[in-house]
Order: sequence, then structure tokens, then C-alpha cells
Amino acid sequence: MDVRKSAVDLTDQERDRFLEALIRLKHRPAPAGPAGVSVYDQFVALHTAVMTVLPPGSPPSPPVNYAHWNIGFCAWHRQYVRQFEKALQAEVPGVTVPYWDWTDHQGAVTKLFTGDFLGSLASGPPAPLPNSVLRNPVPPAERPAWWPTDIAGATGYAIHPLLEEGFGTRLARRKGAQAWPPGKAQIAQLEQLVLQQPGVHPFWYFWAALEEGFMARDDNGAQVYTPTHNTGHNFIGGHMSRGFSPNDPVFWLHHANVDRLWATWQTRRLTTVPGSKPKDHYPPPQQLSPFTGEAQPPGHGLNDKMWPWVGTTPGYDTDQTPQLKALLPDFTGAEAVTVLDVLDTQTMDGEGYDYATP
Repeated sequence: MDVRKSAVDLTDQERDRFLEALIRLKHRPAPAGPAGVSVYDQFVALHTAVMTVLPPGSPPSPPVNYAHWNIGFCAWHRQYVRQFEKALQAEVPGVTVPYWDWTDHQGAVTKLFTGDFLGSLASGPPAPLPNSVLRNPVPPAERPAWWPTDIAGATGYAIHPLLEEGFGTRLARRKGAQAWPPGKAQIAQLEQLVLQQPGVHPFWYFWAALEEGFMARDDNGAQVYTPTHNTGHNFIGGHMSRGFSPNDPVFWLHHANVDRLWATWQTRRLTTVPGSKPKDHYPPPQQLSPFTGEAQPPGHGLNDKMWPWVGTTPGYDTDQTPQLKALLPDFTGAEAVTVLDVLDTQTMDGEGYDYATP
């Protein structure tokens, strides 16, 4: 079973192996893809394409966001990050995706957002990273010993022109949200968040709190709004703040932490409700949203297939340009994956993974 560690707890060797896997994947040509497109680029393109899915039998509009703004947010990103982790392991066996513990900001500043890891945080207008192996190009004299010299053209970390969203082809950041990240006390409340209302599954409220934010008690006992996942994207800024946010590798650590918090919540619920199973801690398919009164959209229900992991089921499409569609990975040869299939991190995909305590 794989174990994901806090980024600040990685050894130098673990950090370097993760970075090597990133750089190798960024230069691994996409199978049957257009020239100049890497496997990493395919994952980036997928994150925007999933926002405009056209399910079988659906009208031309509106498209469905299979990964955001509803309860499938947690499950889709769990599968997405796991597939990315598998791709990294194909490059460097044994590598796992570390998580960015939002509550340890000092540790992140001194160990994660540094020149020898994922590069510095920024302030002011969006600007290319001034340091780290995520620059393009990385001067030969500054390339670390693990740099993949066996890959032709591996000179730096370049953003694909179709995926740059106005920020350019060099990875850019801009520190946006100042009142972030959340503290330990607030996140502890999130991990235990269970709002009980008749006919409403508690996960609805946990998901909304995790994706967007929630009211938490501060050190003085006052209720304050605590932003979470969405604001984290804007806190990094630049490429991380748009649909192609996985351009910035911080994305994967950010979402590993999102997944860790969900896994912690799930474990607490399983312990609190003896004899329950993971599926009991996800809304039943027929339950309407307590926020909108609407049915769960396709891809978000317990038994729904999560695009693009729909197996051989025909009729799916995404409302994107032909140029972007050409960048998407092809999962048609793989088995279909439902929300139910990913509710337990320790058993999903036949191998599973767990989180080390920070």
C-alpha cells in the first residue's frame, strides 16, 4: 500500500525522486497524442475538459461539470490524483504524491515553497517562477544531479501553449488571498463537521465546506468564515488560479490534502457509526441537494460512472475545441470507475493508499 506523506516531512531523497518523476512525466510524449504534448499535459487538459462533459443522451447544452460544485468533487479528484500518482510511479517506481498541510504554513514556506522544491510563493502581478526546477529553461549548471539526461529536449518545465490561459509558457504565480491558509483549530473542526438535518445526508455540508469554505470558531469563540480549497488555488495564483490549474504541480499536493481531509472525515464517521460502511457516508442516489433542491447531476451520484473513466460506454463527449480534445488521454481501454469504487482509499484500484500523520 502506498503512503502519502506531508511535503514538509519528505527526506531529501523522497523530494528529489518526486521532482524527477514530475520532470520525466512532463517530457514523456503522450501516447498517440499530437507532437509536443506530454502525458503531464494530458492530465492538465483533462481538468478543464471535465467541466463541460456531455453525457450520453444529453442535449447539446448545458454541459455537466463532473468534478466541481457538487458532491462528486471529492470522489472525482480522488480518482484523478490517484491516476496521476500511477503515472508518476511509471516514471520513478515507489513515488507517491505528498500533501500540502495547509495548517503548517511556516513549514510550507521553509520546506515546500523553496528553490529546491516547488519554487517560491509570489506577490504582485503574475510572474514566472524565479527559482526551482519548474523554471523554463533551467540553466545546465543549476540542474540537480537527478536531472533526466536520457530524455532529449528536457531543458526545463514549459507550459503547453494551448494550456497557458494568458499566463505564458513559463509557470507563473501570484499570491492572491491574504487571509489564508486556515489554522489547525479550524481544520480540526472541518474534520469533525457533521450537520444533522432531517432527510439530509451530512456529507452534503462537509463537501461544501471542503470545496469552498465554512463557518468555524476562532480562538475567541467567534464564528468566522474559513475558506478552504477554492481559495487555496487563488492563494498560489497565476496558472494555479484557472481551469488548467494542474499546470502548477502545487495542484497535486493541494488536492492530496483535500483528499486526506475527506479520508479523515470518513474514518471518523465509520468509527462513530459502528457497523457502517463507506457507502453509508455518501448521500443516496435519489437524495436532492439541500442547497438547490435539484437532483444530483450525472457523475456525482454513488453509482455514477466518473468521466473519463467510463470504460466502453459510448456517447460521452466534452464541449471543448477539437484542439483541446486532441490533448486528452484515452481511458477507453480501462474499466469503468464509479463514485462507489473510490470511497475507500485503502482498497481502491486493488492496491490502495493511506496518509501518514503530519
